[in-house]
Amino acid sequence: MTPPTCATHTEPAHASGAPLLGYAQHGHGPAPVLVLHDWLGDHGNYDAITPYLDGDAYTYVFADLRGYGLSRHLTGACTVDEIAGDCLALASHLGWQRFSVIGHSMTGMVTQRLAALAPDRIQCAIAVCPVSAAGNRLAPEALAFFASTTHDDEAFSRLMKFVTGGLGDGWARAKLRRHRAAVAPDCRLPYLDMLVNADFVDEVRGLTTPYLVMVGDKDPGLDEAAMRQTFLAWHPNARLQVLPNCGHYPMQECPPYFVTLIEGFLRDAAG
Repeated sequence: MTPPTCATHTEPAHASGAPLLGYAQHGHGPAPVLVLHDWLGDHGNYDAITPYLDGDAYTYVFADLRGYGLSRHLTGACTVDEIAGDCLALASHLGWQRFSVIGHSMTGMVTQRLAALAPDRIQCAIAVCPVSAAGNRLAPEALAFFASTTHDDEAFSRLMKFVTGGLGDGWARAKLRRHRAAVAPDCRLPYLDMLVNADFVDEVRGLTTPYLVMVGDKDPGLDEAAMRQTFLAWHPNARLQVLPNCGHYPMQECPPYFVTLIEGFLRDAAG
């Protein structure tokens, strides 16, 4: 049997005149799920999980932020508020009054922004190896290194190996090829500034949205301790899942297990 594939969509402007994000859709189930990518990749990060998704129970929409993938032609301010507004506009365009959201790394904070801005619309949230509403403050040397990955291929490859506990050259080359093809150069540094300097913690403390927070045990920065100081400290209905033998990209490093965890949580949150 041929594995199911995602249908891609590049939409015209919203009725308000604002652009609509491009996206790939998988499944036509009654429970809608919006899925967001990290700073370094587009919706293609999730290609490895699509054969295992339950498309009869869920409709997954893998959205590309402005400057990425199917939205590569879209420009903007590259802020968390802009991303949240774009996500809500896309959900409304799709006819979703209430939906679940998955954010990875940089867009972990977007799940929090959405839950704060539209708590009645967010069924539950899954934050994967997430940067929080407190941002990811970096020392000057680390910030300079992260910035260098936007144009230095060797630095990008080093980062890809580091955040996954030492995956090999083939992995790093594949991630580099996708990134350079899918991410517009002009948006790379503005989004880095967002993920480093964001700070809206006071607006998310006490949000009762059900949360699954996932981290890999080989992710060197966004680890269990960091999650206990942020997401689990602020969200009373949050639970933590540590994935064994996994780094910063569990959707690519352990696809079937990743799907088992997220769909188990989605079922539990739906009651």
